[in-house]
Amino acid sequence: MPVIAVIGAQWGDEGKGKIVDLLSAKADVIARSQGGANAGHTIYRDNQKIILHLMPSGVLTPGRQCLIGPGVVLDPDIFAKEIVAVTDLGLELQGRLLVDYRTHLVFPTHKLIDQYQEEVRGGSKIGTTSRGIGPAYADKSSRRGVRVGELINPRMRDKVCGELYDYHTHLIEKVYDKELPDRVEFLQQCEAWADMLVPYASDTVASLQVAIEKNKTVILEGAQGVYLDIDLGTYPFVTSSHPGIGGAVLGIGMPFRKIDYVLGVLKAYCTRVGSGPFPTEMDDETAERLRARGAEFGSTTGRPRRCGWLDLPAAKQAAYWNSIDGWAVTKLDVLDGQEALKVGIGYQIRGRVISGVPATQQAWDEVEPVYAGLKTWQNSRDKTTFEALAPTTKDFLSTIEKFTGTPVSVISNGAQQQATIMTRGELI
Repeated sequence: MPVIAVIGAQWGDEGKGKIVDLLSAKADVIARSQGGANAGHTIYRDNQKIILHLMPSGVLTPGRQCLIGPGVVLDPDIFAKEIVAVTDLGLELQGRLLVDYRTHLVFPTHKLIDQYQEEVRGGSKIGTTSRGIGPAYADKSSRRGVRVGELINPRMRDKVCGELYDYHTHLIEKVYDKELPDRVEFLQQCEAWADMLVPYASDTVASLQVAIEKNKTVILEGAQGVYLDIDLGTYPFVTSSHPGIGGAVLGIGMPFRKIDYVLGVLKAYCTRVGSGPFPTEMDDETAERLRARGAEFGSTTGRPRRCGWLDLPAAKQAAYWNSIDGWAVTKLDVLDGQEALKVGIGYQIRGRVISGVPATQQAWDEVEPVYAGLKTWQNSRDKTTFEALAPTTKDFLSTIEKFTGTPVSVISNGAQQQATIMTRGELI
């Protein structure tokens, strides 16, 4: 049975939640291996909108084992809220939702530091979600982070949590000159989180290995998108982890050779939340129309997403970086009825066409897109087969395939599961 990695190929918000939810019906295990509660996957079930920030989207399918790997930074408060929300739907979690002992935790002081860092940046804000993700990953890299395994160990909890509290409060007081949180309340909260996490704590790396050895069907659920990667993205306007295929395997301790299929999720246009380069961004009424029709508001922050035309050079590079086998093109229906349609087919800097994507902050700031115009279509939403799509819709999809050298395997033309066309048969 296959191991499928689902990777966001843009700046996040591509619609990975729906795709993973769809594939989960035939999967055995769904694993989340990077990012934190700064990611939000929106799923529609029976006209009900459900947003998950930490739990894998497969948790909404009964009987599926769901794993949160060591590459994730977990906010216990948000995790606790998701437990309540999912169990209120009548879904059992204990025994099938597991959090790795090695998963690092996001504390309230991480969120404070995140906010204060943004304040001092002034007009150069990164545009973070203020969820404490960056500071948590920084502590992880500095070897002072607190992991689930240490939190739930009564003999270690006060020591490791107290040391982190002391470091954070020193930073808050000396660098940011802000009011300090209470130490006793902080440690009491750590104890309460430990009690909440004990039933879910496990070795998810070992669980996944057993599943693969038993030939189970596995989905690796990516968070954010490739152009938010800490190494390859539009630095410094990036996240603090690796949303690509590298993070997918390292963050759950799985050999990359075990992956059978990499599915890149590509929105039919582009969006971005927060600051940073965005070559094909629109600044006219077309952006407003797409934002309204596509409900382009951040699932984590509620902020309006910036909208732009589909960026094919970025998609082609993402396909290469991640060995993407096929595309899931989402929100195709949002482009229905466009008066004009463009796609980015190249980049130029000061009139000189460049190959690939920019590698420096200055280059990203200076790059300008080269566009191609395509013919529009009226209605894709009610179509259930590829053959039923308009010729101009097929031309749009063919343009993606030819430019990126990657076939379109899935088409999503609506929020509900049934609004999906599998162009090359079932993936599972």
